[in-house]
Amino acid sequence: MMEDKKFVKKRYSFIVDTPITTYSKKFDLDKNIKLVRGILMSSNKPDLLFFRGSQKISVNGEELFPDDYEAKLLMSGISVPPDQKYADLGDGVIAGNGEVKISYKDSENSTTVFSAYEVNMYLMCELA
Repeated sequence: MMEDKKFVKKRYSFIVDTPITTYSKKFDLDKNIKLVRGILMSSNKPDLLFFRGSQKISVNGEELFPDDYEAKLLMSGISVPPDQKYADLGDGVIAGNGEVKISYKDSENSTTVFSAYEVNMYLMCELA
């Protein structure tokens, strides 16, 4: 039953300070995390993330989102209820080795002017 399970939301961030660049980052989940159930992307400059960002994301070596998956597809608006903001990963992805990898790409876009921005990746995690 979902009610008996304990969840924690984890935040991982990095700064995009150079335009048209790919940033490869690796983060470690806490040892007590069993599954990753959902994901959400946000930024201190959401327009730049929305128009310029794409990424590849994997957990425990399992690719969740392929190269060039648009960041806008993992963002959530203010009109979405808080309990529905995360992209659902179904039954979840086993944390295994606890490695979360993101290859984030900033790309040129004529609707935005580049300035440094922070990318935030939030994971909804189920505890063991």
